Amino acid sequence: MLTRDRAMMDSLPADRFVSGAMGEFLQGAGRLERLNRYAMGQHDVLTRSRRAKPNARLPHGFPRYIAQMTAGYMLSHPVRYEGDGQEKEVKELRAACHAAEADSADVELALDQAVYGRAVSLCYLAEGVARVAALDPRSAFVVYDATVEKRPLMGVALSPRRDEHGRPDGAFVSAYTAREVWTWTAAGEGAVQGAPHRAPHGFDRVPMVEYLNDEHARGDFEDVLPLIDAYDLLASDRVNDRAQFADALLVLTGVMGISSYDEDDPRTGMERLRQERTLSLPDRDAKAEWLVKTPVEADIDVLRRAIAGDIHKFSMTPDFGDESFAGNVSGVAIRYKLFCLEQKIGIKERWFVKGLRERARVMAGWLKAQGRPAPDVERLTISLVRRLPESDLERARMLDMLRDILPDSVLRDNAPLRAADGGRGSAAPSTKKED
Repeated sequence: MLTRDRAMMDSLPADRFVSGAMGEFLQGAGRLERLNRYAMGQHDVLTRSRRAKPNARLPHGFPRYIAQMTAGYMLSHPVRYEGDGQEKEVKELRAACHAAEADSADVELALDQAVYGRAVSLCYLAEGVARVAALDPRSAFVVYDATVEKRPLMGVALSPRRDEHGRPDGAFVSAYTAREVWTWTAAGEGAVQGAPHRAPHGFDRVPMVEYLNDEHARGDFEDVLPLIDAYDLLASDRVNDRAQFADALLVLTGVMGISSYDEDDPRTGMERLRQERTLSLPDRDAKAEWLVKTPVEADIDVLRRAIAGDIHKFSMTPDFGDESFAGNVSGVAIRYKLFCLEQKIGIKERWFVKGLRERARVMAGWLKAQGRPAPDVERLTISLVRRLPESDLERARMLDMLRDILPDSVLRDNAPLRAADGGRGSAAPSTKKED
C-alpha cells in the first residue's frame, strides 16, 4: 500500500508527485510479473537446462488451481446489496451496478485478488453511463494518505504505448484525483514530465479502487511457490530418469571389447549387436550388464505426495480429488474439511467487501449528481453469497422431522430440489459481513 502525506500532493508539482509514486510501485514489478507467470503456467522449471542429458520440464497447475478455487468459492454468486429502510435507493444502486456490468468485473477482480494479492477497478463514464472495469494490477495502483484511515488520494494507471510495428514506445499515464484525471505521454516507464492534461472524470471521489487480499497484499499461492518449484523439479527428474534408462551403458566384464569376427561381414561388432540383439561372450566368467540408475519409486512417490500435501495445507486449499472427499461423506463432514479454506475466505472477503464499499461510495455520489436516489453507503449491507456443500439426504430427513412444526411453505422453500434451483436452502449469505 503506497502512502503519501496529503500536504505533499498539494505542494509538489503533479509530475513530481506522480513520478515518485510510480517509481515506488515499479520496484515491486518483478514480484507481480512472477506471480503472473506462475498463474499462466510459465514456471521457473521451464528455464532449466541440462547439457547432453534428457531435459523434461514439467510445470504443474497448482497456482491457477489455488487462485481459481479460492476466487470461485468466495464469489460463486453475484454480490448482494441490502439496506434497511432504503429499499428504493438500494434498488437504484443495483440497477446502476447492473448497467455498469459490475458482476463480470467482480469475477475478474476476485481472480486478480487471488493471484496478485490485490485487484484494481476503475469507474468511468461511457456515453453518460457509469461503467466498471477491472484493471491489470501490474500497471495500476492507488495512493493513500498517511493517516490511520488510509483515504485514497489518487489512482494511477499505466497503459503501454506502441509504434506502428507494435514495438514498445513509452506509456500513457493517467492519474485520477477526487475530481479530475491527469494524463501524460511518457517516453519510458517510471517518470513523467511537464504539466498534465486535466479533465473532469465525472465522479466526486477517486474512481479507482483497490481490493486487497490481506493486510500484506500477498497472493493465495505466493507462500507455496518454493514447494511448487520442488514438485516441478521432482516430477521433471522422474521423467528424465526414465529417459536416461534407454541411454544406459553396457558394461562388459571379462571381455576386451566387441569387434567384428566375420571377415565376410563388413559390420562392426557394435552394429551387429544393435541389429541382431545378441552377444557372444568368450567364457562363463564373462558378464554383460547395463549400468543404470535404480530409482526407488516408492520413496519418490511418498515425497511427491508429501510435497503436494504441503502445497494444499499451507495454501489452505483442499485437494478435492483426494479420497477424503468421496461422495459418501456427509455434508457436515465436508464442512469440517473446508474449515481452513473458510477461514482464509473470511479474511479475503473482509478486504474485498471493503473495496466494494468504496466503489459503492463512488457510484452513489454519481447517482446523486444525476438527481437519482442514492443509498447511504455507510448503512449498506454488502454480502458475498456462496453455496456450501450440502447432503440432500440429511436435509430431507431434517425437514421430515420438522414437518409438524414448520409451515408447508417453509418446508418447500428448503427442500433439496428447491435449493438446487437457487432457492433459499443452501445459497445463504455468508455470516462474514463488514459492519
